[in-house]
Formats: sequence, structure tokens, C-alpha cells
Amino acid sequence: MTLAYIIAEGYRDIEILQKLLPKNLTQDIQFIAGESSYRARSLASSLLATRNTPVALVLDADTDNESQILERHDLINYTLNQASPGIPYQIFFAVPEIEIIFLQDKSLIEKIAQRQFNDLEWQLAQSKPKEFLEILFGKGEQINKIIFDHITEEEIKILQQHPLIQAIMAFIASLIPSSVVIN
Repeated sequence: MTLAYIIAEGYRDIEILQKLLPKNLTQDIQFIAGESSYRARSLASSLLATRNTPVALVLDADTDNESQILERHDLINYTLNQASPGIPYQIFFAVPEIEIIFLQDKSLIEKIAQRQFNDLEWQLAQSKPKEFLEILFGKGEQINKIIFDHITEEEIKILQQHPLIQAIMAFIASLIPSSVVIN
């Protein structure tokens, strides 16, 4: 039985979520890559309307402007609310992009990259995390692989402390009967 769907924009985003969300919370979760922001939103709306199953929609904000993020959230929330017959859903924005999760601990990414970053490079990393990681590790699917191949379980726990991951974990945990949740 599917407890909930986690829908993200792309396969790389799904891979990040699958690696960072604890297995005890995701065993009954179905992960779906929408292949674009629009398709992910459309899929979330369709699943809410037809499957009567909770949905977590995870999107890149593509900005750090809070008013733009709030406006976009309200628009998507309106659409999903119209589709949902009272089924729980939540919209999560990765600000500015989901790859920011990898950059919450400067020393960790410096260890993986095997170099130090100056202030200007770190500023770019914070404003355009995907572009920064592509410059470091090359474009494509290899970014996630390189990072996950070079971190320990303890370092994964550090990445799990990112507010986005914590918020998704809280949403999923809220869907599980309390007798089932095990840390």
C-alpha cells in the first residue's frame, strides 16, 4: 500500500531525497520524477484527485526572493486544494535549488571536492548550487554519485538536518500512525 507520493522535478532530485530520507519513513512512499516543474505540479494534482493518497510536492524555488516563493506557493496551493478532496498534501520549495542541501556544510563539500573555496566561490555556491556543483564535478547524473560515494553515514545525518529534509520528514511522519513510527 502506498502511504504517500513524493513528487519532484527530476530524477536527480528524487535520488537526493531517496538517499537522505530515512528508510523507516519511506518504505511505503512512492517517489516520482515529474521531469519538469509543470509536470510535477500537474502530476501532484492528478494523483490527489484520483488516488486519494497524500502528496509531498518538492520543487526548486529557482530564487531566494521570499515574496516570489510565497506567491508561487499560493498559486500551486490553490491548484492542489481544488484537486484534493480533503487529502493531505504539502508543497516544499528547495531554496534556491535542491542541491543546496549538499552545501549546508562547507567543510563537507570541501572534503568531497578536495579543495577550499574562497568567499566569492561560496557565494556562487549559495546562490546557484546546481551550477556550482556542475562546475566542480561536471554535468549530469554523476554529481549525486560523486557526493554520495564520498560521504559516510554520519555525514548523511548532517545533510538530513537541512530544513527541507526535516520538513519532508515531519510531513511523512504525520501520515504514519504513531505506533508505527520508529526512529
